[in-house]
Amino acid sequence: MTAIEVPKLNNNDTAYVLVEWLAEDGQRLEEGDPVVVIETSKAAEELCCEHGGVLQRLVAAPADCAQGDAIARLFASEADRQEFLAERPADPAPAPVADGAAGLPTLTEPARLLAERHGIEPAALARLGLRVVREADVRRLVSEAPQDSGARAHTPNRAQRAVAAAVAQSHREIPAAFTAVVVTVDSALATARELSERTGALIGLPELLVAVLGRLHHRFPLCYGTPTGQGTLLLPEEARVGVTVDVGRGLFAPVVKNAGERGLDEIAGLLMDYRIKAMREAFQTDDLNGANILLSLNHDEDVLFAQPIVFPGQTCAVSLAGTRREAVFTDDGAVVARSVAVVGLAYDHRFVNGSTAVEFLKAIKKALESPSGLGDPGADAAGVSRPSLAGVRGEEAGADARDR
Repeated sequence: MTAIEVPKLNNNDTAYVLVEWLAEDGQRLEEGDPVVVIETSKAAEELCCEHGGVLQRLVAAPADCAQGDAIARLFASEADRQEFLAERPADPAPAPVADGAAGLPTLTEPARLLAERHGIEPAALARLGLRVVREADVRRLVSEAPQDSGARAHTPNRAQRAVAAAVAQSHREIPAAFTAVVVTVDSALATARELSERTGALIGLPELLVAVLGRLHHRFPLCYGTPTGQGTLLLPEEARVGVTVDVGRGLFAPVVKNAGERGLDEIAGLLMDYRIKAMREAFQTDDLNGANILLSLNHDEDVLFAQPIVFPGQTCAVSLAGTRREAVFTDDGAVVARSVAVVGLAYDHRFVNGSTAVEFLKAIKKALESPSGLGDPGADAAGVSRPSLAGVRGEEAGADARDR
C-alpha cells in the first residue's frame, strides 16, 4: 500500500484546493497516470502517480488540503483494497458532496464563497455547462452581470489575495531596508539593441538585469540566501531569479532558474513565454517556485523608483524603474544628455548589512554600465571567470566581520 500525499506546490500558500479527481475508486493506475487536480492561488496542478496500483480515494472533491495530507492510497491488488475497506470502515472515501448532486456542478471552495458573496444562483452556475466550477468562472459571471446604480464592490482574485498574504507576512516578519542607485543605461540599451538584432530575440533592460543577477550570487551569497526557522541562512548553489509579470490578471513572479548559465536570447525567450502564460493564466507550479531573489519590474517611463517587498523565504528584492533622459555636466563644463534608470534593493536587515547592499548595487551598476561581457553566459557580471562558492563564502565572512 502506498499513500498519495499532497506535495509542496506554492511557497505563498498554506492551503490548497483539491478540485477534481481524474480517476475512480478501484481503477488500476500506472506510474505517470494523472490522478487529481490541485489548485493553488496561482495555478491548477495536475498530479500524477509516482507508483502503479489500485486507487482508493480518501477525500471527496472539492476539499481543502495542505502539504503532506494523504488524499488517496494505492494497493497492489483489488483484493488488498477490499481488505483495507473491510478493516477500516471509518476511512472510506467520503460521500459525494451536495454541490455535485441533482445535476449541479461541483464548486471549488473559493468559487462557492465568491458565488455566495455575489448572490449567484445555482442555476446560473449550472448554465456554464462545467463539471467543476472554479473561482475564475464565477468571476466571469460577476463581471458579465448587469450592475445596479449603487456602489460596486471589488473582490480581489486569488492571485491578488496571495500577493496580499505575502505582503502582510513580509511586513510582519521581515525588517527590510531599502537603498537605490542611479544607473546610466546608454551602453546597456545599445547592447540590448545589438543583441536583439543578432539573435532575433527581444532583449531589453529587464533581460540584461536578469543576466547580471544570475552572475552575482557567487560574490554576494547573502543576497540570494534562504532564511531558516533557526535564524540561519542557506547559501545558494545557483541564482534563481523570480521576475514579476503583471498583464492585468494578477501579479506573478515566475522563476528563471540557473540564470547565470543562460544566454540572453534564452532569458528573453523564457520571459516572453512567461508573459504569454500570464495572459492565459497557464502557469505550472514549477514555473513559480524556487526563486532565491526577486526582480521587480516597474519600468514604465513615468516611474522614478519603486520599493519592492522582500518575499518570505528570500533576503533581497531588486527593482528596476523607468528609463528617463537627463542633462549632466561633463568635467570640462559641457552639457550632455544621458539615459538613466534607478535600480533599487530591498533587503532583510537581519542577514544583509547596508555596506553589503551598497556593494551589491554597485556591482549591478557596473555590469549594466559596462555590459560587453553579458553576451557570454560563461563569464560573471564583470566578464571574468567566477570564483568558487567556498572562496566567496570566506570573503563574505571576512566582510561581515569588518561590518561588525
